[in-house]
Amino acid sequence: MVSEKNVAVAGSGRHDGPVNTHADSSPETDVVWCFQCGSEYDLDVETCKECGVPTTDVAPTTADDVGDAGDDQMAYELHEWTGQGRSLLDGMLSRLNVEHAWQGATLIVREADEEAVDASIAEIEVVAMPTLDPAEPTIVYELDELDDQQHGRLLRRLGDGGLNHAFDGNGDLFVYERDEAKVDEIFSGLEQADLSEREFGEGISEDPLSVITDMFVALTRLRKRPNEGKSVVNVVETAQLIEQMRLPYGMGVDVWSSVVDQSADLSDLLTSDEVVGNDEVEEKAAALHGLLRRLV
Repeated sequence: MVSEKNVAVAGSGRHDGPVNTHADSSPETDVVWCFQCGSEYDLDVETCKECGVPTTDVAPTTADDVGDAGDDQMAYELHEWTGQGRSLLDGMLSRLNVEHAWQGATLIVREADEEAVDASIAEIEVVAMPTLDPAEPTIVYELDELDDQQHGRLLRRLGDGGLNHAFDGNGDLFVYERDEAKVDEIFSGLEQADLSEREFGEGISEDPLSVITDMFVALTRLRKRPNEGKSVVNVVETAQLIEQMRLPYGMGVDVWSSVVDQSADLSDLLTSDEVVGNDEVEEKAAALHGLLRRLV
């Protein structure tokens, strides 16, 4: 059974053709294929003459090979995407070993892989994928050594930075020569996770607002009596609850990350074996108190 899912982003072109997908890559092959229609070309052909999308050295197979006989399938309608966008998604799914096929601009996947496909589509949609002016000098970056997380960070940061870029059939990245320093800076930081990747706790039974309020009240007392045992215990225990909480509904990742981090820092300070001055405790307590004031 095949269910449908429509996905629309800014783009152009509608290319329909036979069903195909990807099997194992064949680095020794002397031909390339169109990932959409399955047309076979000589190695030096970079663009499918029928579909206008980049060719690939990964051989296509039929949609019958997507999953086992009893697996349900899903269809994503990507006609409004550019050919380059579909090519980028195709390569990302191949790197993730997600079985998939193409019926023209329609993507066929196993229903069991819906979450992984949705995540990949979200990664591609983050990037506007602007075209490059052929009259401007460009430089190329090979992306073979990047893992999937780094690929995602690269796409997000290029989009966030408004950096024009394009990809060829091999998945290599092209940018304007004038942006080289900015792109180099992005590559140098790809080991560091984006804020959006941060994971929080598994959740607690207590009401999130009640926990935040409890911490606010405990901090009010701690600022007045930094040496009082009860105040210290209340802050430390509430910090442990905050660390276990999921991201509260409607709260930004950046704000909640600050709450979690500052609560943990203050708790570590209060439980430290080293001698800690009251001024340092009051300073951290005041900073967290001010942050929570906006949330209660």
